[in-house]
Amino acid sequence: MHTPQKWLKNLERHLSWLAIPNISILWVTLQGLGFFMVQSDPVWMERLALIPDRVILGEGWRLITFLALPLSLSPIWVLFVLWFIYYILNEIESEWGSFQTTLYFLIAYLLSITFSMLFNYPIFDIRDIEASLFLAAATLFPHFQVRLFMIIPVKMKWLGAISGFFLILRLFQVSWTGKLYLFFIYFNYLLFFGPILLNTIKQMFRKWNYQRKLR
Repeated sequence: MHTPQKWLKNLERHLSWLAIPNISILWVTLQGLGFFMVQSDPVWMERLALIPDRVILGEGWRLITFLALPLSLSPIWVLFVLWFIYYILNEIESEWGSFQTTLYFLIAYLLSITFSMLFNYPIFDIRDIEASLFLAAATLFPHFQVRLFMIIPVKMKWLGAISGFFLILRLFQVSWTGKLYLFFIYFNYLLFFGPILLNTIKQMFRKWNYQRKLR
């Protein structure tokens, strides 16, 4: 079970009003609306996107509507995507509570906006925000099984490892601006799970060092 870090507990005592219970419903609703808008007229992809130049010109709604950019355009696949978002956010909230779940999502959201506006970086795709949520769920519930494509049972830790592998691969493929963007997007994961990951690496190193001495 993941124990909240001390700074999170202190923050919750002072900012508990930030908590949004069942935040999964809010994001799934936005995603559902975005999907139907884009299906009705593809031009909505551009209208919903976070485009800094347009925000500066007064289109402030883009600071919120980019969260409605559909994660899938397939009428069938989008049902799985929406269910998955709802499921993992609910599982995270059941473990962390409303405040920490909201904070985790809020940090990714605010850092996305900050990076976009500072570097004039348009956001037309929010799959990385979803991926940061998935990595959180995979770290919290590594042995939990999900059914890939509704059929194949796979443990969350293996899906998380695959997701992490492709993320590292992308770091070698994108520009420096792209690298910085990925750091911003996944900073929430490093902030919440960095100490746990470091401790895991230390334990693995100790185990490897101990086994090496026994040879």
